[in-house]
Amino acid sequence: MTSNQTARPPSAVIARLAAPLVGYFFIQSAASLAGLAVVGRLGEAALAGVGAGGALYGVLLSLMFGVDAGVQAIVSRNTGAGRTGTLGAVLAEAWTISLPLGALLAAVLWTVAPGALAAMLPDPSAAADGAAYVRGIAPSLVLIAVTLPINACWIGSGRPALTLGVTLLLAPVQVLATVLLAPAVGAGGAGAAVSVASLIGVVLSLALASRSIPGLLRTRPSGRGVATIAVLGWPISLQQALLQLGLMVAFIIVARLGTAATATINVLVSLSTAPIQTAVGLGTAAATLVGQSLGRGRPAEARLWGWRTALGGVAVTAPLGLIALLAPGPLLSLFLHDPATVAAGLLPARIMGATVVIDTAGRILCFALRGAGATRLGAGLPFAAQWLGQLPLMAVLGVGLGWGVMGVVIAQGSVALVEGIVTALIWAGPWWTRVRIGPRPEPSPAEIPGRIAVLGGAGSGKSTLARRLAALGGGPVTHLDRLIFGPDWVFNPLPQVRAQVAAVAAGEAWIIEGTWPQVSDLILPRADLVLWIDQPAWLRLWRAWRKMRLGRIGARADRPDGCQDSFGWAYAGEILRFGAWSPALEQQLRAACGGRLLRLKGDRAVARFLKAMAPAATSPGKAIKPAPCPIAAST
Repeated sequence: MTSNQTARPPSAVIARLAAPLVGYFFIQSAASLAGLAVVGRLGEAALAGVGAGGALYGVLLSLMFGVDAGVQAIVSRNTGAGRTGTLGAVLAEAWTISLPLGALLAAVLWTVAPGALAAMLPDPSAAADGAAYVRGIAPSLVLIAVTLPINACWIGSGRPALTLGVTLLLAPVQVLATVLLAPAVGAGGAGAAVSVASLIGVVLSLALASRSIPGLLRTRPSGRGVATIAVLGWPISLQQALLQLGLMVAFIIVARLGTAATATINVLVSLSTAPIQTAVGLGTAAATLVGQSLGRGRPAEARLWGWRTALGGVAVTAPLGLIALLAPGPLLSLFLHDPATVAAGLLPARIMGATVVIDTAGRILCFALRGAGATRLGAGLPFAAQWLGQLPLMAVLGVGLGWGVMGVVIAQGSVALVEGIVTALIWAGPWWTRVRIGPRPEPSPAEIPGRIAVLGGAGSGKSTLARRLAALGGGPVTHLDRLIFGPDWVFNPLPQVRAQVAAVAAGEAWIIEGTWPQVSDLILPRADLVLWIDQPAWLRLWRAWRKMRLGRIGARADRPDGCQDSFGWAYAGEILRFGAWSPALEQQLRAACGGRLLRLKGDRAVARFLKAMAPAATSPGKAIKPAPCPIAAST
């Protein structure tokens, strides 16, 4: 997104990006509903079989959605940072994963479908129709493996109109093929129609991509790029596969209520695709906007895009919910032709319409989390909602208590309400704004800074890091505890301490270790580099206790003379209260620092930092001081 676009009103920016996406998903939904209407004329058994077969197909297709999420997150972040020349390489890396995966999934679907559907559906005719449907649609998995990353690349770079254009051409083809094939060959024709449309989609997408994506088919994939997509995408693939598997389990539960109930649920699920696909379109736009804002280093802007897009989704889908709430009969009659079955679905359709708004907002914010790179969180919430909430409630209310389709819909709606609230609370928090994409940047190895302040909570490893930096050729180490405390941990007079710290800080080369607000104004403005070691509280507790047990006897470089360590409730409470990284702490440190601030999260980050400093210590012309750990005097 360019600077001119960011100057537009937020609603215009969202509409420009989301409108093609909403149109894309809406057209897909309309094509599916048109195909379902054709299948409905084949009878309730065909409807039930296609619904169950579609659920099985969805489980396997969703395993490729991680590639889509990973590509979009990387492309949107790179676009925001102005690195558009990398798109061809990202696409090559995505195909390295998606093409073998698509071929494998198509083979699995073709092989396991008949047996799986026979186990899912008690009605043999419904199982046969479902098997014919999935065998007709199975080749589309290979074809979608080609087009899915292309669409993600277009969407992530802010060009969803290309995706919409291809879909506008393909949707009539799919509907026409369904109208021609389904009456002639049955449910299998509806599946084959999807494969025919997917084949044409490959040709169109590659033709457009060759002109719109720099470096397409001219860049070799890198192992690191493939790994990055895989790391970002596997939570989404797993979550989407489990969601689709949950839908399959739901069909198994509903199948116990009879073929008519299964057909009704299939229709209700299909009708819900219009608002769901609208939410997906807006959510995909939110993911792009959030990723681009984070790529520009603007987390507050990213948060606003999430909220604004969620509100826009509520406004768009509320009328769709009202239609289902106020006029469910005409909707159901388009697909169901038994008056008793239609009557049984009226109240469930109304309940579904009433929960559309909250479901939309929750889905959009989950997509926004994906755009931030928080794919595990964005995947975990829907998974927990379905497997820990919806499915158990559906089994209890729908089958156990005998509420039938009504119980199934109540379970879905109530859990969607809770999920939406929880997702909104998480989006209001700070964690997702700090997620990195790709390899962590390493400190420059050009030179060990002359003045380094090492901060962190008790037990975080400050003294150890200070000694290692000194061994690499840094300045002499000053442990603040030796200046601040006298024997038996008695505080030295503050004027004396400040005078000693000021004398050390006036030097041109030093490493000062310790976190004491009373003297930070003398240290931080002079430091070339401020390091904060961020360790989890449990690890700091363990290390503080271990240091006390192992180092009680004898002198220690970082402990004042005449002092012995102890570990009690008061000390443990201090460790738990202080030492964690937070946005407020970062703001305070940045305001006080005169040089660079670097957060080292965990032992791996500390090791990477020391590794980056090592070349500076051994570079030609740079002498390494042989002293292992000079200590400032405490008197």
